Amino acid sequence: MPRQIYKTMALPFIYKFSVYKVTHCLQAVTTFTSACGGQAGGGNTGGSKHSISYKPYVAPPDKPHDLKNMELKRPMSPHLTIYAPTLTAMTSIVQRITGVIVLSYALLLSAGTLFLSNGVETYVSVIQSLDLSRPSIVIIKILLGAPFVYHYFNGIRYCAWNAGKWLSLKEVYGTAKKSFVLTGIFTLLFAFL
Repeated sequence: MPRQIYKTMALPFIYKFSVYKVTHCLQAVTTFTSACGGQAGGGNTGGSKHSISYKPYVAPPDKPHDLKNMELKRPMSPHLTIYAPTLTAMTSIVQRITGVIVLSYALLLSAGTLFLSNGVETYVSVIQSLDLSRPSIVIIKILLGAPFVYHYFNGIRYCAWNAGKWLSLKEVYGTAKKSFVLTGIFTLLFAFL
């Protein structure tokens, strides 16, 4: 008989034999009488000191992943709700936010030059006709200028990092503080022009 045919014929037989063997062994274990006179499947009737007892498996209650790890006292990965904010993390987050704001400025101004038919003088005269007070103009200039100024000075930090400069911990924190200070100074300077 060819070898492949033998394998295909033998598999169902082996499967049936193994299922029969397992069930037969289980029945034999539950009704086995030990040499000392006790029954392995039930109570200790003949003085045997060993007995087998069967208990159904009860699955543990399903708990969320974080709760289970907290009960096991495992360390948690840092995330915003459990991680204290640091100066360097905040500078990174603000850099990304101001990048989106500066990009929206660029898109708005480029769309304005493409789609608005009148010149810049017309829109300047419209803004002047609103008759805004000097403090409100300064506040508007600060709100519009601060994202650009911060993104500029903090971007210099990032360019220096890419060049391999200012990478020690002291320099990283020092340049972060300097970028905030320079942002405040230049924003106020531009607001009062």
